Amino acid sequence: MARNRSITEAHCNHQVDFTLPSQECYNSMQSVFRHNLDEYRLRNTIMGYHEHSKYHIKLAIIMHSHNQFQACLILCDWALASMIKALYIQKYRTVHPPKELTMNEILPLVHTDTVPGLDIALFIGTIQYMSCMGEFKQDQTLKANNIKKLLQRTEEIMKELEKRLKHELSEMK
Repeated sequence: MARNRSITEAHCNHQVDFTLPSQECYNSMQSVFRHNLDEYRLRNTIMGYHEHSKYHIKLAIIMHSHNQFQACLILCDWALASMIKALYIQKYRTVHPPKELTMNEILPLVHTDTVPGLDIALFIGTIQYMSCMGEFKQDQTLKANNIKKLLQRTEEIMKELEKRLKHELSEMK
């Protein structure tokens, strides 16, 4: 409509249509680019949290070998938290996960139709609790063998969640 009017008349009525025929193509390309950029950011953020989780578990193993049991538990907690955040980002498609996740948020992330996630969620809660314990007497509360079992279970859960994360990441492509 605006193209049939004079430029002055269109300008006065603020009904100018400056859309070029190629503009629609540009808009659709820009939309695809934004979508790909968002996917790129999501994948990078997920992979970043995944790498952090692997790094923390490696440090936990080192701390355990040096009998630094409280540090080992803290690092196990951080490793699990990073993996859960990667799953959160993947599920909710946001690059800014909450700083702390509640059990109500963790349970749907670790629960699947084939693997009930209640035991994983409870283990995560236990590790969170134990890692937050203040000063305590090492010989009364933490035994090397018990910490080793907690570390092994953390590694098992990490591997299970990592498989799920990688499977869902491959489906994102």
